[in-house]
Amino acid sequence: MAQLNVMIVEDELITAEAIAVLLKKLNYNPIAIVPSGEEALSKIEILNLDLILMDIILAGTMDGIETAKIINRDYNIPIIFITAYGDKKTLDRAKLSEPYGYIVKPITSEDDLLPTIELAMYNHQVKNKLKKGNEKFEQIKQLIQPDKAILSSQVISNLENATYLENQNEEIDPMLEIEVFDSKINLIDWLKSFSNPERFLILELLKSQPLKLDEIQMSIGKSQSTSSHHIKKLERTGLIKGWKDGKYIYYSLNMSKIMEFVYLWENWIKKLSS
Repeated sequence: MAQLNVMIVEDELITAEAIAVLLKKLNYNPIAIVPSGEEALSKIEILNLDLILMDIILAGTMDGIETAKIINRDYNIPIIFITAYGDKKTLDRAKLSEPYGYIVKPITSEDDLLPTIELAMYNHQVKNKLKKGNEKFEQIKQLIQPDKAILSSQVISNLENATYLENQNEEIDPMLEIEVFDSKINLIDWLKSFSNPERFLILELLKSQPLKLDEIQMSIGKSQSTSSHHIKKLERTGLIKGWKDGKYIYYSLNMSKIMEFVYLWENWIKKLSS
Protein backbone atom coordinates (compact mmCIF):
# COMPACT_ATOMS: atom_id res chain seq x y z
CA MET A 1 0.00 0.00 0.00
CA ALA A 2 1.44 3.38 -0.98
CA GLN A 3 2.35 5.74 1.84
CA LEU A 4 0.29 8.87 2.16
CA ASN A 5 1.39 12.03 3.94
CA VAL A 6 -1.50 12.95 6.23
CA MET A 7 -2.21 16.03 8.33
CA ILE A 8 -4.51 15.58 11.34
CA VAL A 9 -6.39 18.74 12.30
CA GLU A 10 -7.78 17.97 15.77
CA ASP A 11 -7.75 20.06 18.96
CA GLU A 12 -7.97 17.03 21.26
CA LEU A 13 -4.35 15.88 21.38
CA ILE A 14 -5.09 12.40 22.78
CA THR A 15 -7.62 11.75 20.00
CA ALA A 16 -5.22 13.05 17.35
CA GLU A 17 -2.37 10.87 18.59
CA ALA A 18 -4.63 7.81 18.67
CA ILE A 19 -5.61 8.46 15.04
CA ALA A 20 -1.92 8.86 14.15
CA VAL A 21 -1.19 5.42 15.60
CA LEU A 22 -3.95 3.86 13.49
CA LEU A 23 -2.65 5.63 10.37
CA LYS A 24 0.82 4.21 10.96
CA LYS A 25 -0.65 0.72 11.22
CA LEU A 26 -2.12 1.29 7.76
CA ASN A 27 1.33 2.33 6.51
CA TYR A 28 0.27 5.97 6.17
CA ASN A 29 2.51 8.79 7.35
CA PRO A 30 0.90 11.27 9.81
CA ILE A 31 3.40 14.09 9.31
CA ALA A 32 1.58 16.81 11.25
CA ILE A 33 -0.94 17.23 14.07
CA VAL A 34 -2.40 20.73 14.44
CA PRO A 35 -5.21 22.01 16.72
CA SER A 36 -6.70 24.80 14.59
CA GLY A 37 -7.67 25.79 11.09
CA GLU A 38 -5.30 28.73 11.15
CA GLU A 39 -2.32 26.51 11.93
CA ALA A 40 -3.41 23.98 9.31
CA LEU A 41 -3.41 26.72 6.65
CA SER A 42 0.01 27.96 7.74
CA LYS A 43 1.56 24.47 7.42
CA ILE A 44 0.07 23.47 4.06
CA GLU A 45 2.62 25.57 2.20
CA ILE A 46 5.60 23.76 3.77
CA LEU A 47 4.26 20.19 3.86
CA ASN A 48 3.90 17.76 0.98
CA LEU A 49 0.39 16.59 1.87
CA ASP A 50 -1.71 13.88 0.23
CA LEU A 51 -4.67 13.94 2.63
CA ILE A 52 -6.13 15.95 5.51
CA LEU A 53 -8.22 14.48 8.34
CA MET A 54 -10.12 17.42 9.82
CA ASP A 55 -12.30 17.70 12.91
CA ILE A 56 -15.25 20.04 12.46
CA ILE A 57 -15.07 21.64 15.92
CA LEU A 58 -11.61 23.19 16.36
CA ALA A 59 -9.71 25.59 18.57
CA GLY A 60 -9.28 29.06 17.08
CA THR A 61 -11.66 31.31 15.19
CA MET A 62 -12.34 29.00 12.23
CA ASP A 63 -14.05 25.64 12.42
CA GLY A 64 -13.16 22.70 10.19
CA ILE A 65 -15.80 23.47 7.58
CA GLU A 66 -14.59 27.04 7.06
CA THR A 67 -11.00 25.80 6.89
CA ALA A 68 -11.94 23.10 4.36
CA LYS A 69 -13.59 25.68 2.09
CA ILE A 70 -10.35 27.69 1.94
CA ILE A 71 -8.24 24.58 1.30
CA ASN A 72 -10.57 23.43 -1.50
CA ARG A 73 -10.37 26.87 -3.08
CA ASP A 74 -6.58 27.24 -2.92
CA TYR A 75 -5.15 23.71 -2.85
CA ASN A 76 -5.72 20.33 -4.48
CA ILE A 77 -5.76 18.21 -1.31
CA PRO A 78 -8.62 15.83 -0.38
CA ILE A 79 -10.23 16.34 3.03
CA ILE A 80 -12.05 13.83 5.23
CA PHE A 81 -13.99 15.14 8.21
CA ILE A 82 -13.64 13.41 11.58
CA THR A 83 -16.23 14.53 14.10
CA ALA A 84 -18.37 13.50 17.02
CA TYR A 85 -21.31 15.36 15.49
CA GLY A 86 -23.28 13.12 13.16
CA ASP A 87 -26.52 15.13 13.04
CA LYS A 88 -28.09 16.04 9.71
CA LYS A 89 -27.64 19.78 10.19
CA THR A 90 -23.88 19.41 10.65
CA LEU A 91 -23.65 16.93 7.78
CA ASP A 92 -25.55 19.24 5.42
CA ARG A 93 -23.26 22.14 6.33
CA ALA A 94 -20.18 19.95 5.90
CA LYS A 95 -21.30 18.99 2.38
CA LEU A 96 -20.92 22.61 1.29
CA SER A 97 -17.13 22.30 1.62
CA GLU A 98 -17.13 19.24 -0.68
CA PRO A 99 -15.25 16.77 1.55
CA TYR A 100 -14.15 13.36 0.30
CA GLY A 101 -15.53 11.55 3.33
CA TYR A 102 -17.04 11.82 6.79
CA ILE A 103 -16.05 9.65 9.77
CA VAL A 104 -17.93 9.83 13.06
CA LYS A 105 -15.85 9.48 16.24
CA PRO A 106 -14.86 7.53 18.24
CA ILE A 107 -12.35 5.97 15.86
CA THR A 108 -11.20 2.78 17.52
CA SER A 109 -9.56 0.68 14.80
CA GLU A 110 -7.96 0.82 11.37
CA ASP A 111 -11.23 -0.46 9.90
CA ASP A 112 -12.86 2.84 10.86
CA LEU A 113 -10.38 4.68 8.63
CA LEU A 114 -9.32 2.41 5.78
CA PRO A 115 -12.48 2.23 3.59
CA THR A 116 -13.10 5.98 3.72
CA ILE A 117 -9.46 6.88 3.04
CA GLU A 118 -9.11 4.44 0.12
CA LEU A 119 -12.35 5.64 -1.48
CA ALA A 120 -11.37 9.29 -0.96
CA MET A 121 -7.98 8.82 -2.62
CA TYR A 122 -9.52 6.91 -5.52
CA ASN A 123 -12.15 9.61 -6.09
CA HIS A 124 -9.46 12.29 -5.87
CA GLN A 125 -7.41 10.50 -8.54
CA VAL A 126 -10.44 10.24 -10.85
CA LYS A 127 -11.30 13.90 -10.26
CA ASN A 128 -7.76 14.95 -11.19
CA LYS A 129 -7.85 12.86 -14.37
CA LEU A 130 -11.20 14.33 -15.35
CA LYS A 131 -9.81 17.82 -14.73
CA LYS A 132 -6.86 17.07 -17.03
CA GLY A 133 -9.29 15.71 -19.60
CA ASN A 134 -11.28 18.94 -19.45
CA GLU A 135 -8.11 20.97 -19.89
CA LYS A 136 -7.10 18.91 -22.94
CA PHE A 137 -10.64 19.23 -24.29
CA GLU A 138 -10.46 23.01 -24.03
CA GLN A 139 -7.08 23.01 -25.79
CA ILE A 140 -8.50 20.92 -28.65
CA LYS A 141 -11.47 23.27 -28.92
CA GLN A 142 -9.08 26.17 -29.34
CA LEU A 143 -7.15 24.31 -32.04
CA ILE A 144 -10.11 23.26 -34.14
CA GLN A 145 -12.05 26.51 -34.34
CA PRO A 146 -12.52 26.86 -38.13
CA ASP A 147 -12.01 30.03 -40.13
CA LYS A 148 -15.64 31.03 -40.65
CA ALA A 149 -14.70 33.31 -43.53
CA ILE A 150 -14.11 30.30 -45.82
CA LEU A 151 -17.03 28.12 -44.72
CA SER A 152 -20.60 28.12 -45.97
CA SER A 153 -23.37 29.41 -43.70
CA GLN A 154 -24.76 25.87 -43.37
CA VAL A 155 -21.41 24.49 -42.22
CA ILE A 156 -21.04 27.35 -39.71
CA SER A 157 -24.51 26.64 -38.35
CA ASN A 158 -23.76 22.93 -38.00
CA LEU A 159 -20.45 23.55 -36.27
CA GLU A 160 -21.94 26.05 -33.82
CA ASN A 161 -24.69 23.59 -32.93
CA ALA A 162 -22.12 20.78 -32.52
CA THR A 163 -24.02 18.63 -35.02
CA TYR A 164 -20.83 17.75 -36.87
CA LEU A 165 -19.31 16.41 -33.69
CA GLU A 166 -22.13 14.13 -32.61
CA ASN A 167 -24.27 13.26 -35.65
CA GLN A 168 -22.92 10.18 -37.40
CA ASN A 169 -25.38 10.49 -40.29
CA GLU A 170 -24.51 14.09 -41.21
CA GLU A 171 -22.79 14.44 -44.59
CA ILE A 172 -19.34 15.87 -43.94
CA ASP A 173 -18.33 18.92 -45.95
CA PRO A 174 -15.43 17.93 -48.25
CA MET A 175 -13.66 21.19 -47.38
CA LEU A 176 -12.92 19.67 -44.00
CA GLU A 177 -11.00 16.75 -45.50
CA ILE A 178 -7.21 16.64 -45.78
CA GLU A 179 -5.11 14.40 -47.98
CA VAL A 180 -1.72 13.14 -46.81
CA PHE A 181 0.32 10.79 -49.02
CA ASP A 182 -2.80 9.59 -50.88
CA SER A 183 -4.67 8.94 -47.61
CA LYS A 184 -7.71 11.03 -46.75
CA ILE A 185 -8.66 12.01 -43.23
CA ASN A 186 -11.77 13.94 -42.37
CA LEU A 187 -10.76 16.32 -39.59
CA ILE A 188 -14.20 16.56 -38.07
CA ASP A 189 -14.81 12.82 -38.32
CA TRP A 190 -11.58 12.19 -36.44
CA LEU A 191 -11.83 15.06 -33.95
CA LYS A 192 -15.42 14.22 -33.00
CA SER A 193 -14.00 11.36 -30.94
CA PHE A 194 -12.69 14.11 -28.62
CA SER A 195 -15.96 16.04 -28.49
CA ASN A 196 -16.46 15.17 -24.82
CA PRO A 197 -13.84 15.54 -22.04
CA GLU A 198 -14.86 12.18 -20.55
CA ARG A 199 -13.37 10.51 -23.64
CA PHE A 200 -9.99 11.96 -22.74
CA LEU A 201 -10.38 10.37 -19.32
CA ILE A 202 -11.19 6.98 -20.90
CA LEU A 203 -8.05 7.19 -23.03
CA GLU A 204 -5.99 8.14 -19.97
CA LEU A 205 -7.41 5.19 -18.01
CA LEU A 206 -6.67 2.73 -20.81
CA LYS A 207 -3.03 3.86 -20.95
CA SER A 208 -2.40 1.83 -17.79
CA GLN A 209 -4.28 -1.39 -18.49
CA PRO A 210 -7.25 -2.92 -20.33
CA LEU A 211 -10.57 -2.32 -18.58
CA LYS A 212 -14.10 -3.73 -18.68
CA LEU A 213 -17.10 -1.52 -19.39
CA ASP A 214 -18.21 -1.46 -15.75
CA GLU A 215 -14.70 -0.44 -14.65
CA ILE A 216 -14.68 2.41 -17.16
CA GLN A 217 -18.19 3.39 -16.08
CA MET A 218 -17.16 3.52 -12.41
CA SER A 219 -14.02 5.53 -13.19
CA ILE A 220 -15.75 8.28 -15.19
CA GLY A 221 -18.84 8.33 -12.97
CA LYS A 222 -21.39 8.03 -15.78
CA SER A 223 -24.25 5.65 -16.60
CA GLN A 224 -23.65 2.44 -18.55
CA SER A 225 -25.40 3.84 -21.63
CA THR A 226 -23.32 7.05 -21.58
CA SER A 227 -20.11 5.09 -21.06
CA SER A 228 -21.01 2.75 -23.94
CA HIS A 229 -21.73 5.76 -26.17
CA HIS A 230 -18.29 7.23 -25.50
CA ILE A 231 -16.60 3.87 -26.12
CA LYS A 232 -18.39 3.42 -29.45
CA LYS A 233 -17.26 6.89 -30.57
CA LEU A 234 -13.64 6.03 -29.74
CA GLU A 235 -13.90 2.58 -31.35
CA ARG A 236 -15.20 4.06 -34.64
CA THR A 237 -12.04 6.12 -35.05
CA GLY A 238 -9.83 3.17 -34.12
CA LEU A 239 -8.32 4.80 -31.03
CA ILE A 240 -9.45 1.91 -28.83
CA LYS A 241 -10.35 -1.71 -29.48
CA GLY A 242 -12.44 -4.27 -27.64
CA TRP A 243 -12.28 -8.04 -27.35
CA LYS A 244 -14.18 -10.72 -25.48
CA ASP A 245 -12.52 -12.78 -22.74
CA GLY A 246 -14.98 -15.22 -21.23
CA LYS A 247 -18.18 -13.37 -20.44
CA TYR A 248 -16.51 -9.95 -20.31
CA ILE A 249 -15.52 -7.47 -23.02
CA TYR A 250 -12.26 -5.65 -22.40
CA TYR A 251 -11.07 -2.41 -23.99
CA SER A 252 -7.54 -1.13 -24.59
CA LEU A 253 -5.73 1.49 -26.65
CA ASN A 254 -5.20 0.54 -30.29
CA MET A 255 -1.58 1.64 -30.43
CA SER A 256 -0.97 0.79 -34.08
CA LYS A 257 -3.95 2.91 -35.14
CA ILE A 258 -2.95 5.73 -32.82
CA MET A 259 0.56 5.79 -34.30
CA GLU A 260 -0.97 5.84 -37.79
CA PHE A 261 -3.02 8.90 -36.85
CA VAL A 262 0.07 10.56 -35.33
CA TYR A 263 2.09 9.88 -38.51
CA LEU A 264 -0.57 11.29 -40.84
CA TRP A 265 -1.25 14.31 -38.65
CA GLU A 266 2.46 15.09 -38.27
CA ASN A 267 3.04 14.93 -42.01
CA TRP A 268 0.02 17.10 -42.73
CA ILE A 269 1.40 19.75 -40.36
CA LYS A 270 4.78 19.53 -42.11
CA LYS A 271 3.10 20.03 -45.49
CA LEU A 272 1.35 23.14 -44.16
CA SER A 273 4.62 24.64 -42.96
CA SER A 274 6.65 23.82 -46.08
